[in-house]
Amino acid sequence: MARQDMADAAASMMPFLMLALGCAAMAVSALVVRRMIGLGVLDVPGRRSAHDRPVPKGGGVGMVVAILLGVPVGVAVLPGPGRPVVATGLMLAATLLLAVVSWVDDLRQFGVRAKFGAQLGSAVLAIAAVLATMPVWPPAWVLSLALPAAFCWLMLVTNAVNFIDGLNGLAAGSALLAGLFAACLGWMLADPLLVALASMTAAGLAGFLPFNYPRARIFLGDVGSQVCGLLLGVFALLLAADGLPSSWIAPGLFVPLMLAGILWDVTFTLCRRAVARERLTVAHRGHLYQVAARSFLSPARVALVHWGFVIWGGTIGLTLLPMSPPDAVVLVLLPQIAWTAIVRHRAARAGLGRWS
Repeated sequence: MARQDMADAAASMMPFLMLALGCAAMAVSALVVRRMIGLGVLDVPGRRSAHDRPVPKGGGVGMVVAILLGVPVGVAVLPGPGRPVVATGLMLAATLLLAVVSWVDDLRQFGVRAKFGAQLGSAVLAIAAVLATMPVWPPAWVLSLALPAAFCWLMLVTNAVNFIDGLNGLAAGSALLAGLFAACLGWMLADPLLVALASMTAAGLAGFLPFNYPRARIFLGDVGSQVCGLLLGVFALLLAADGLPSSWIAPGLFVPLMLAGILWDVTFTLCRRAVARERLTVAHRGHLYQVAARSFLSPARVALVHWGFVIWGGTIGLTLLPMSPPDAVVLVLLPQIAWTAIVRHRAARAGLGRWS
């Protein structure tokens, strides 16, 4: 009886321990971000940039340090069916690989092959981490379909978040909110790795965001945006794995619902540019969020709109997704369609012409 009482007391203290760990991670991130500002690695504006003066970049290093230090502690103290030591190591290795290559790219401008190679290696390590959390693997035919889909998903989200990181606070704030929602769902599913990854991602971004929004003293840089994208993609894979063997669809859709604003913007923009026969690899200012900022909304308000998309998707995911995935998807897509129509209308009134 005494042992049970001690276990109950420890469980009741766990939220406070995680809150303290999150605050510590946020403080570490903020200290590193301040150091990165002083380092003076500048993002010099070009013709298609949203900023008009050189601004330091590499603020995502603070988030990465918070994750590398905080996730092992979180996994060690959180309750769960086991201690995913191997999965944690693989996930931290994936994070570190992508962060290091992305940071060096921020410094020296690697070619596309080096960036793709880092994304490829990180995705492979991340998928291995998810597989390491599963006590029983699905049948071989399921894995033969799921593994390529998981790889494509991680590559999509990694690049989508990188593409969307063009206005102060948009990518960082969206990822912060998505991390909080994912941590809550991971807590409900008793997944210590998901809770630790999501909460430390959110804490690291919370330490960075005051330096970036509404006015930027520093940018995330590729080191921040690409790592955010990879981790958000991994949250979806971990949730899908948590849903096996009963139903992986509903948990796996939770993150895409939260990221609907980002995924819709990137998909719509790529399709529009392909139809217009524009070169997809050329830098441009034709994303919906960019056109909105150029035609009628301040960048700070455009970021708030995208934060609202995450909150809407997360709320729908927590309430409706387990009961009716199709209805949840429709409800999340409706604001995206409305937002697209509003942006197109206001861009026409502003006389923007070609969105490039």
